[in-house]
This record gives sequence, C-alpha cells and structure tokens, in this order.
Amino acid sequence: MAEHVYLNGDVMPADQAKITVFDAGLQHGVGLCEVIRCYQGRPFRLNDHLARLEDSAKTLGLVVPAQPKQFERAIEKLLAANELGDARVRITVTGGSVRVGIHLGAQSAPNVLITAGPAAAPPAEVYADGVGVVLSDYRTSSRDPIVRHKTISYLSRLTALKRAQRARMADALWFSDEGYLVGGSVANVFVVRDDIIHTPPLDLPVIPGIARKVVIELAADLQFPLRETRLSMQEMLEAQEMFLTNTVIEVLPVVVVERHVVGEGRVGPLTRSLLQRYRHQVREELEIA
Repeated sequence: MAEHVYLNGDVMPADQAKITVFDAGLQHGVGLCEVIRCYQGRPFRLNDHLARLEDSAKTLGLVVPAQPKQFERAIEKLLAANELGDARVRITVTGGSVRVGIHLGAQSAPNVLITAGPAAAPPAEVYADGVGVVLSDYRTSSRDPIVRHKTISYLSRLTALKRAQRARMADALWFSDEGYLVGGSVANVFVVRDDIIHTPPLDLPVIPGIARKVVIELAADLQFPLRETRLSMQEMLEAQEMFLTNTVIEVLPVVVVERHVVGEGRVGPLTRSLLQRYRHQVREELEIA
C-alpha cells in the first residue's frame, strides 16, 4: 500500500505531495512541528499539542492556517488512508515560500504537512530494564528565543542523538550555558532525589513537553512530591531514579548516565508507578481498552 500524507487540505499518496523549492522551511529552517501519539486511531492530548503549536506560531510570527477540528479530521483521514491505529503523527507548519535578499520578499501562505507512521515505541523489555543516556557536548542558551519551541531546526539535537545511538544509548542529556540540566535531545527529563521528583523549570531553555505536563498532573494526583528545580550535573548524578518523557516513549526509565549508575541501577518505584498511571490516563481519556 502506498504511503499517504496530508498536504494543505488534501490526503494524497506521498509521491504526489509537492511544495515549492523556495519554501522557507527548506531554504531557511523556518517552521514548527508537533509529534502526536495515536492509540487505536485516537490522538492523545491533541488539543494540548495544537495549543502549543499556535502559541509558538504567534511568538515566532508564523501562521497556523487550520482550526483544531480541521486537524482532527485530517489526522483521522490520514490514519485511515495508511491503515494505522497505533501511530506517530507529525504536523509540520512551514513559513511558506519566501525569497531572501537585501529585503525580505513577499511571503506566501504557510505549508501544512501531516505524516503518519507506526508508533515505534520502545519494546516492553526496555521499560522493564531501563536505558542509558550520554551527556551532550552542546549547551543551550536561555537567551535564544527559539529554544523553547518545537521548530524544525533539529541539526544539533540530531547530532547529539546520533552520538548517543553510536554508544548504544537512548538519548543525550543537555545542559544550559549556566550548567543546569535542561533535558534530552528529544525528551524532557525527571530526576528523583531524596524521594522528591524534580524536573527542569520552564525559565530554563526547556521545551514545555505535553508528556511532561501529563506527568506533572499525575504526580499531583498520586500525591508524589514534585518540584521544578535547577539541577547541576552533580545533583543530577545523585539521583535515586531518572526518567525521560515524550509523546512516543511516554515515561522511559533511565538507569545509566554515561558510565554512572543511577540509584540502584534498576527501574525505581516512582518511575514505575508514573508509567503505569500514564498508560491508565491514556486509556481513560481516549476511552479505549
């Protein structure tokens, strides 16, 4: 079966989808994206993803030319066309066609591309045993206006992620230029110290992840103490437990940082409880078995 995509209002075979070579996303990396996990054909926290997309677009001077209901219908049609139930859906909004010279030329309407593929979540044994991470050589700056947004400019993050994969690790942890833990290349991070869950605050260069938001809500429901905290590398290495979150991996336990063993080197009780509760929340909100 041919892969289908959604482009500017229509679902079509991927090999028929075309945008101008002058698109600002292609030429200059101007664009935003959202990655959404679908379970049994239903997107989880779609409204949260779209609200973040709209907020970033306003901040960065882009336009999202569709309403939430239009995105919902587009995703439904795309999943059906690709015969997908459990899926990873990506919405990409680019800056449209623009010519850059001494002066910016007129900008056309933005392009909206939606793609869908299998969810490709980690296997069950990874959640049972935990994963390792490396430390990124890159630093992020709180003064950079785009680091808190999911832009399509992913080169530095992909480079760090490739280094992690070469080391047979799951991700690379990033720090700010002040030396505080920020997150993974493609995930938010949580650290348990003294039986308190900590996660980097949003006044650092942190993307406000949707899964991060869900975990904060669930910790409150479970009465697990949680704080948004600036953590140095040493404080991070003193963790009892650690886990990563994003839409696809949900809550992924970390048991090794480089050669340092986290806690007792196995998945901790708070991490395990939050993973179970996260999955229960998905089933409850989407009304699936």
